[in-house]
Amino acid sequence: MSEIRDQREMMIKKFQAITVLFFLLTLLVGASAQSGVSLKPVIKVGEENRYLVNAVVDTRVTATGGGGIASDVHRETTATILLRAVTNEKNMLVYEAVIEAIVTHTSVDGIGQASEEASLLGQKIEYRLDSTGQLAKASFPEAAGGTGLPELVLSLTKWAPAGEVTVGQSWGTGTGDYGYIAAPGMAEVAKGAAVSYRLSSLGGGKASIEGTITLKQSGASRIRTAQGSLNVNAVATGKGSSRIEYDATAGRVIAATTETSLTGRLANIPPAPEGVKLQPREGSFIENAKFSITLVQ
Repeated sequence: MSEIRDQREMMIKKFQAITVLFFLLTLLVGASAQSGVSLKPVIKVGEENRYLVNAVVDTRVTATGGGGIASDVHRETTATILLRAVTNEKNMLVYEAVIEAIVTHTSVDGIGQASEEASLLGQKIEYRLDSTGQLAKASFPEAAGGTGLPELVLSLTKWAPAGEVTVGQSWGTGTGDYGYIAAPGMAEVAKGAAVSYRLSSLGGGKASIEGTITLKQSGASRIRTAQGSLNVNAVATGKGSSRIEYDATAGRVIAATTETSLTGRLANIPPAPEGVKLQPREGSFIENAKFSITLVQ
């Protein structure tokens, strides 16, 4: 009986030891799985990444009452850029986005507008980041400003968190910051944006990031109509989503897409002789936008 009791006690001790070992392994695996990862895009001197860029913004204004404001503006840009890092004369790291191909189109009420895209081929968008990864300086051809391309290139770095994050962790930017893949200059209505990102998955060196965007505007804007530009006051709200696929091993964005929708009302008070009060011209509007950047090499 004593031998049976001793064997039973030995089996219990072995079971307890195995249980403790399994618990410790679980803690180690959990700690490893929750180790932080940097999502900051980094290009080393000599590296080149080629991206296909697409941007489409539609703004439709419907007149309210007789003599109200009406407009239908469509803007789109498709381009291929070669993004690389070089050192300047001060031995500082500078990023260059060489415009290899670009097609733009803008129409107001179905009528196409003049484009300067031909002059942009081979031109560069140059920028430098500070030690925290924030934009320190940027320069680009004046003609590129209306295409939205410089804003899209610069937004490749604005979404990233300042430090390492773990799966499930969130970060974001405050209202007024365009911390997402976008070209706000292509829009007709100015707006502020608050963005919340979350690292949704990480595996095999690839990370997936999901973003929620809240848009708001209350103030002055300038829209285009068939009769020319018009100063308006706009009140609007909107929302959107963003998704980024990131190569954590290479430190670069693989693909990023943003879609937003903004709706609201706007009004213009026409100039009038002294002592005469004119009724404001009003309209309701909806603006839909989609931006995407995809690594092709």
